[in-house]
Amino acid sequence: MMQFYNAEQSRLIDRFAIEKQHIPGLLLMKRAGLFSFQTLEKFWPDSKHLTVFCGTGNNGGDGFVIAQLAMIAGYDLDVFIVGERAKISNEAKQALIELEQLGLTIKPFDQIQAQQSLAQTDLVIDALLGTGLRQAPKADYADAIEIINQHNKPVLAIDIPSGLSADTGTVLGHAVKATRTCTFISQKIGLYTHQGQEFSGKVHFSPLFLKQSSYENFPPLAQNHSLKHWLKKTPKRLPSQHKGMSGSVCLVGGNHNMMGAIQLAGLASLRSGAGLVKIITRKSHLTAITQNQPELMCYDKTAMASQAALSNAIAIGPGLGTDLWAQQRFNETLDLPQAKVIDADALKLLADNSICQQQSNWVLTPHPGEAAYLLGCSNQEIQNDRVKAVKALHERYGGIIVLKGNGTLIYDGEHLEICLAGNPGMAIGGMGDVLTGCIATFLAQGVSPFAAACLGVTLHAHAGDIVAKQQGQISVLPSELAQTISQLLVYR
Repeated sequence: MMQFYNAEQSRLIDRFAIEKQHIPGLLLMKRAGLFSFQTLEKFWPDSKHLTVFCGTGNNGGDGFVIAQLAMIAGYDLDVFIVGERAKISNEAKQALIELEQLGLTIKPFDQIQAQQSLAQTDLVIDALLGTGLRQAPKADYADAIEIINQHNKPVLAIDIPSGLSADTGTVLGHAVKATRTCTFISQKIGLYTHQGQEFSGKVHFSPLFLKQSSYENFPPLAQNHSLKHWLKKTPKRLPSQHKGMSGSVCLVGGNHNMMGAIQLAGLASLRSGAGLVKIITRKSHLTAITQNQPELMCYDKTAMASQAALSNAIAIGPGLGTDLWAQQRFNETLDLPQAKVIDADALKLLADNSICQQQSNWVLTPHPGEAAYLLGCSNQEIQNDRVKAVKALHERYGGIIVLKGNGTLIYDGEHLEICLAGNPGMAIGGMGDVLTGCIATFLAQGVSPFAAACLGVTLHAHAGDIVAKQQGQISVLPSELAQTISQLLVYR
């Protein structure tokens, strides 16, 4: 299990270690510098020249320590201080003094000199700005970030890429695009959501030898559990198992010209282990779906009440549309007592329904655009603070919220789970339909709504990674994910 914190939580943990556990701040700085230096030696063993950019805060102090170790190890290096030298923090000032005692001349940031250094360097160390940044980098900091990015050299960011929000993963005007990031004491959620993964590269974490007691007073903002953890939430199959014990799912959708969406959801439900999968769709689609996937039982609207009553879970939305037929199916679904998944067009109908009451056992699965529609705001507002958005969705609609996207978030009002698996190849129509089918199956098997959502998201993402690894991200298809899911279920 991984635990994630925002910038303020990280600051408090750091202060607790220094003030209550009496660990000197300079010692933590040296541990951070050592971990970072070991990382660069491991992943860039042939590097001979380093260019180190240091700010005036403790992040810059980490950079000074790295430079010390590099000097001792025989590297050629240039160290630039961005900002006024007089503003350097106490611990960082001590690290700077120790660095200068080794005989290195520290240079104030100059664009021409920095560009000359970057032209010949093997690796850039970004120790400009840390997790306390709340606004766009100013003046020389912004210039330094732009110059680093322009030269397209490998970059090791210290704690967080300069200019990236530790809370939201949003680029605050300008941000260093790192190859790898060394982060310390706590995992910052901004490294893993929105633009975080794009700018952080591969993240390496060290608690800097802090005891577990350092964290006990600071509950994490979010967690990430393994696929194996969530698979344990599903019921074991018994020798006496019959189809009725494996969950009966009713999927509603597939309006005119959108048959494929509900068919994908049905295939995913089957591959996730449902004992029975029933589809309520347009009458004109019945024959085609059954011919293509005979395990799916298909009905038109006249059978919805009877088939839904015999189901353990309902999912509505894939290919649903928003016409009268869709609205009628949506209203019928809302009246059903079973746990349900609300996806795609059904989310639009939900947003437009002013009298709908919250339901504790439904799972809403919006992508950022749908989330914006549900909250009556812009897509950018959702992405700029995804944690805030998922909590706002829960406050308004209740149940379980799955905010899809890079670093998908799952929230039940108390627990926040972040999914770290998945890849850009999954950005294709039909992926959400597969996810809906997965979650619906686990709901039908009696898994709690939160665990069902977490398992569905994690399973779906790992399946996407398997397909991408086999054939590349460009050609990943939703139907292939549905077929791949069964390979992962053996780990339960």
